[in-house]
Amino acid sequence: SHTPAATAALTGWPHRRAEAALERLQDARLLEPAGPDRYQFHDLVGLYARERAHKDLSEEERTAAVRRVLHHYLTTLWMAGTVFDRDAILRCPVELPDISFGDLAEAGRWMQDERDNLLAAAQQGLAGPDPATAVGLAIGLHWPFCYQGWHTQLADVYAHAIEVADHIGAWEDKAQLRSFLGWVYRDEGRYDAAIAQLETALVDWDRAGLPRRKAGALNNLGVINTIVGRLDEALGHLESALELNDDAERPGATATIRNNRVHVYYRQGRFDEAIAEARQLVEPRPEGGPLADAGIAHGSLGDAYRYAGRLTEAAESYTTAVRLLGESGYRLKEAVARWWFGVTLHGLERHGEARKQWEESVRLLRDARLLTPREATEILDQAVPETPQPIKNML
Repeated sequence: SHTPAATAALTGWPHRRAEAALERLQDARLLEPAGPDRYQFHDLVGLYARERAHKDLSEEERTAAVRRVLHHYLTTLWMAGTVFDRDAILRCPVELPDISFGDLAEAGRWMQDERDNLLAAAQQGLAGPDPATAVGLAIGLHWPFCYQGWHTQLADVYAHAIEVADHIGAWEDKAQLRSFLGWVYRDEGRYDAAIAQLETALVDWDRAGLPRRKAGALNNLGVINTIVGRLDEALGHLESALELNDDAERPGATATIRNNRVHVYYRQGRFDEAIAEARQLVEPRPEGGPLADAGIAHGSLGDAYRYAGRLTEAAESYTTAVRLLGESGYRLKEAVARWWFGVTLHGLERHGEARKQWEESVRLLRDARLLTPREATEILDQAVPETPQPIKNML
């Protein structure tokens, strides 16, 4: 689909001229509406337009048009990314305009509308004339896609982008992409493949001359080892990540690593330590922080209470987690919190409420394409549903 903004970038025209041109094409029935300020070609019209472009425009003109539209998507994607994760601004490869999305909901709607275009732009861009911009676009997909639960659809994009980054000598980008690919494999339950990518990422960060940036890969190694039950190794990775992370530069990362440590503690039976750590993390930070971080922290406190058998307190924490994660737009983590909230409510014999939480969790997973409609139905047909695999793959 096409928007006036993307069309203006493609043509190099002012926004109003692009908008008027799209409206004229719609009036001529060469375009059809695809949502507010969004249009799509009929298939034959699109084919004809591509043929005319190759005949009427020089290779230099076509290349310039591709560069402009890639830069449009790169800039707008990173604008959205900074709404979801404020730390993203530290790694942004372009200067962002003063205007931005008004709130999380607006950024989320843009992501929903542009999802297919973003994937196509990244895939085509990596094979095109501006590989550096395409690599930046691939990196920028991570957080917005994570929030929606789509990030597991990025494995092929990341693998291709790693090759391109290696070819152009973008060592920092290569290390970051390798870390993200390990993250994707982790959430797919492909733990051996994930560990291999993350361990290679540690080497890549050293090659890039950025050893402190290894904190993210070490954190993910800690998560994987927690999930598979290698708790001492998990704790070692998380402690190493804490030592490397620059708390002044990325305080949110410190909270994330400590939050993951909570999951190690209660799995080790260290319930008092887990609950104490989690309680600290749910306290508002002086500098503030994203709603999602607060929601995740309340979810982890609920997990610690649940493992300790304190179900009433767990239910209270999950109630807050679900609300905050819903408000933040972090659909994937909301699905996780709702599932364990349902388990807790079932343990409290509040079976009707438990069923509602499970149903909403499964709906979110299905909408994210992490469950097929058939898988969703099979899970919910059970009186006490088995935990879905995507939930098992995450803390």
